Amino acid sequence: MMYDLARVERQHLANNKGPVFSLIRKRCACGKASTAKQLTQHGKCAACSLAAVRATIMPGDFAKLQHMLGAVQQYPKCKWGWRNYFAAGSGQQHEAMQRLVAAGLATAGRACGDMTYFYATRMGCKAAGLDAAGIKRAMGTDDEPS
Repeated sequence: MMYDLARVERQHLANNKGPVFSLIRKRCACGKASTAKQLTQHGKCAACSLAAVRATIMPGDFAKLQHMLGAVQQYPKCKWGWRNYFAAGSGQQHEAMQRLVAAGLATAGRACGDMTYFYATRMGCKAAGLDAAGIKRAMGTDDEPS
């Protein structure tokens, strides 16, 4: 294979064209530090965005989200995220799950009879209070040997 200097130079120039301001720390209106990129894209820090999403759903819906992820008081916090599914039948459970889907905290999965399986998104895991390891468990990205 022949080494192409022009190609390497183009790649180098392309890597240097990214916005420089993106990692500069700025303050949100709430007073928390955030990156300039986050504030430019969303207008608020990640904590404020998460609080706004939590405010849009009903308390019972939030409890279902926590149950979906196994993030309840009977389990130690280090085990949260051991599951990521909720089988909702028709009626109130299905309506609650549809509200979570509309908020971006869950996605609808396969239907089995009158039940529909719902799965939490990464943002739903953060809203439920999972740490990075719990999110990895819930999203199925653990690198454990089978």
